[in-house]
Amino acid sequence: MESASSQHIWVARVCDRQGRSWSVRTTTGGEVPGPDALVEAIPDPFADPAGDPWELVRGATPLDEGYCGRLDGAELEVPLRPSKVFGVGRNYRAHAAELGNEVPSSPLLFFKPPSCLVPSGASVELPRGYERIDLEGELVVVIGRRARKVAAVDAWQHIAGYALGNDISCRDLQRSDKQWTRAKGFDGFGPMSALIHMTPPGWELDPAACRVRSFLDDAPCQDGSAQAMIFPIPALIAVISACMTLNPGDLIFTGTPEGVTPIAPGQVVRIAAAGSFALAPVLTPLT
Repeated sequence: MESASSQHIWVARVCDRQGRSWSVRTTTGGEVPGPDALVEAIPDPFADPAGDPWELVRGATPLDEGYCGRLDGAELEVPLRPSKVFGVGRNYRAHAAELGNEVPSSPLLFFKPPSCLVPSGASVELPRGYERIDLEGELVVVIGRRARKVAAVDAWQHIAGYALGNDISCRDLQRSDKQWTRAKGFDGFGPMSALIHMTPPGWELDPAACRVRSFLDDAPCQDGSAQAMIFPIPALIAVISACMTLNPGDLIFTGTPEGVTPIAPGQVVRIAAAGSFALAPVLTPLT
């Protein structure tokens, strides 16, 4: 991370042919690992609430009995098991405007249940009987060090890495329920990257280096820079940690740019990143 030639660390979870689940590690020169990337099993770097995932991943001794081989030689799972998944509503002005909503004066937070998460490549069964269900491509922050009452200036010290996500949203239920638990909490309503791009504590993501793009059946829908967030990442961590503790592996879906689009069974959603900071894409067939 410190320079263009630095080794970049990626973490995933895989299920081997015996049905055993493993955290695995691989490295690249900055690009997203391909299917032929070699991975090795390591202890779960997010299992210790007081741990530092970056140091645990970097210094981990590969497990002798764990999976070791090509990335496409095992089934990819959700890369971690968070205790909490946060969403941030209307964090891009243009998105708030496209749905006729006001821009919030402070972060508009909601929970997504961890059970909504699925890895890239997994199909998602959309609930029937609703008029509009939308895709929402987002940058996802992965918490590293435990964070409680953290000032914004110190927030970068508590980030373990980044991924992409799709905050699938049922507009019918958002309107009828007046809060968003059901609308954004169905099983499968949180597809995310199968690999996390790890970063060392204190490393600051340049928002101009990260654009989130979404495609529906290869037609472009969204293309927004993280620089356009109303409330940047440090502010989000400060606000959340002021009222509840963030643990290693917790996730923050940071908000979606304009261009949210209705989705339907039989379509395929792809979330991708553009810019100098690589993120693993999310591909979701809809049923």
